[in-house]
Amino acid sequence: MKKHSILLVLCVCLCMAASAQAASRGGRVQPPAPAAGPPSQSATVSKIVAVVNGERITALDVERRARPEIMRRGLNPNNPGQRAQIDAVYKEALDAEISDILVHQEALRLKTDLPESEVDKEVTRFMQQRKISLEQLEKQLKQEGMDVKGMRDQIRKRLLRQRLLSSMVARKVILSKEEVAKYYEEHKDSFTAISEVRMAIIVYPPDINAESVAQRIKSGKLSFEEAVRQYSIDPATKGNRGAMPSAPWKDMSPDWRARVSAMKAGEISDLFIIPHPQYRLRAQIKVLEKIGDDKVLSLAEAAPEIETVLREPLLNARFEEYTQWLRSRAIVDIKVAGGHLYW
Repeated sequence: MKKHSILLVLCVCLCMAASAQAASRGGRVQPPAPAAGPPSQSATVSKIVAVVNGERITALDVERRARPEIMRRGLNPNNPGQRAQIDAVYKEALDAEISDILVHQEALRLKTDLPESEVDKEVTRFMQQRKISLEQLEKQLKQEGMDVKGMRDQIRKRLLRQRLLSSMVARKVILSKEEVAKYYEEHKDSFTAISEVRMAIIVYPPDINAESVAQRIKSGKLSFEEAVRQYSIDPATKGNRGAMPSAPWKDMSPDWRARVSAMKAGEISDLFIIPHPQYRLRAQIKVLEKIGDDKVLSLAEAAPEIETVLREPLLNARFEEYTQWLRSRAIVDIKVAGGHLYW
């Protein structure tokens, strides 16, 4: 299995900031030793396991998605006693592939507007952050088995998905003023006027039990910095004890502001997910310094952050309902014999 350092840094950037605050240092992500079990890519690449409104999903697509989770759970594909558990992972991976296709198809059907210039901006911003030329970007992507077209496709799909969810899901999640005010009163001390934040990050490999490592950090048995050294796969920060460049508060996305606002310097976050086109990556951050956090924000000033915190579980539930609705209207033909998804 191969991890794409270019795509990883891009995902961290898109996840963290409106104008992303990525590190300018480079580095390659080293893949873990491959697990034994499912067939090689050459054996599965042409096998069609499902068709979603005419769009095919191959066994390789599902394998790429399932393999990290199988490794993370410590499952052995050669152990007959774990067959049911492994099959369940493959089913989850296939369901996720189907959902991704349905959301993308729906965005195209609704003619969700995404000018090509938006993709251009993301690519340009990424090269500026990394301080590399287009030629250097192409070289790095080639080393990682990709090209610029593939990178642009991943960016386009992610932006389309975000816009569709914003228009079809987020607008239907409504919070009352009373809910926002109640949360503010209960967490008033955490809403301060921050101008800039310094943070460190650890991005866990998909084959690591991140919950176990996070628990060791929480108990004091392992320092955050040592965990970064041992486990982090973020090439831009690993060599600097996980430290990221200072992030202007105004440039951080609402979900990151909501995550950081309740934390004090020295505190470490719970695990959270960093979107990635192939893997379900978990991460943690440590707040190193907050600049300008001595003034408590008013309810009106804090409301956007509070709404982000309160909306997240509601959005997840609404998104699940939405994808199920899309699936009920779609023609989904699963071609795996006997319903078994382990090949």
